[in-house]
Amino acid sequence: MKSISTSSLEPQIYIDAPLFLDEGYVLLTPDIPVTRRLIERLESWYFETVYSDGMPVEAPPADGTGKVGVLDATMKESEALQNAVDFITEETEKLAKIYTSFLEHNVLSINELSDIVKEIIAKLKEESRYLLALPDSEEEDQNFIVTHSVKTAVVALALSLFLNIPPHKQIEIGLAALLHEIGMIRIPPQIYKHNRKLTPKERQTIITHPVISFKILKEAGFPNPVVLAVLEHHEYIDGTGYPRKLRGDQISLYGKIIGVASSYAAAVSKRPFREGRDGHSGIMDLVKEMGRRYDDAILRALVLTLSVYPVGTYVLLSNKVKALVVKTDQKHPKEPTVRLLVNENNTLYPEQPVVQIREDNEVKISRPLSRSEIEELKKQLPLRH
Repeated sequence: MKSISTSSLEPQIYIDAPLFLDEGYVLLTPDIPVTRRLIERLESWYFETVYSDGMPVEAPPADGTGKVGVLDATMKESEALQNAVDFITEETEKLAKIYTSFLEHNVLSINELSDIVKEIIAKLKEESRYLLALPDSEEEDQNFIVTHSVKTAVVALALSLFLNIPPHKQIEIGLAALLHEIGMIRIPPQIYKHNRKLTPKERQTIITHPVISFKILKEAGFPNPVVLAVLEHHEYIDGTGYPRKLRGDQISLYGKIIGVASSYAAAVSKRPFREGRDGHSGIMDLVKEMGRRYDDAILRALVLTLSVYPVGTYVLLSNKVKALVVKTDQKHPKEPTVRLLVNENNTLYPEQPVVQIREDNEVKISRPLSRSEIEELKKQLPLRH
């Protein structure tokens, strides 16, 4: 594509091919004219260059194809998100079969589990953006312990990739993540499927699950680092965790990683008794416990991997525009790329422009949208986001 200087754009002209802000992000389609407001917006967001294969023309195309560009870009995002849902669903089904086999035959296949880990690593390397949004799978309500284990593995393996942990250790971390809650299948589900205060006896039952998981993996012959990580995933840096009240570096690296990954995955996923939180709130919940529950280095890795505003987070900008985070930058976790959806007058952007939040820009992210605001916004959108 040719680069076009923003300063050369003129109001009320059309471009006879889609105009791109960045690779993959459509700014305008041929049926929508350049406006003074668009030019001012580009200047205020410090975009000096846009891209297109088209030429300036005085009228829109007569064949009605102008809206294809934005539609295609939005559809691609929807397809990528659906692919992530399908992947998590498929891996959940595989892990559910392994759990069922264990219940029926008391056998755990390290090879089958390792294959799941390798598939997750490959998927993260191929396209991590929407996978790390941890979309709810079709199996969420039926197998939330198994789905949670898969999502924990996704986050834990993303952290291990970010931290440049050697490949063979990544496999061990993935195994620990997939099996860290296996002890829960020996606890009556009525105890953990309800959002109510546990009795002292029920709480005591719940906190035995790391020990149960530890014993299961030990008997199955899993490597010691995997077994220890499963035992330690509820230990906290300040010594208030369980089952052994370990402190600081008494907790293994694997245990610290699984602890952070599991807590984040649980926060942003729905449960039979509640909805999941948005990615930003999930991140902030953990950051508040930095140095108390969670290791500083692992939490920093989580923030840099996912961003302060993870992909899929709906946000309100300081100019009252509502937007969706569609891309993050590990070097600038507070500066995601967002797709503008609704302006300050609650009117849809027909072109749904994509812009990057910048630290030196007047426009900032004010806050994530509430669940009720998101539901109202989705009713306005022409396509599912």
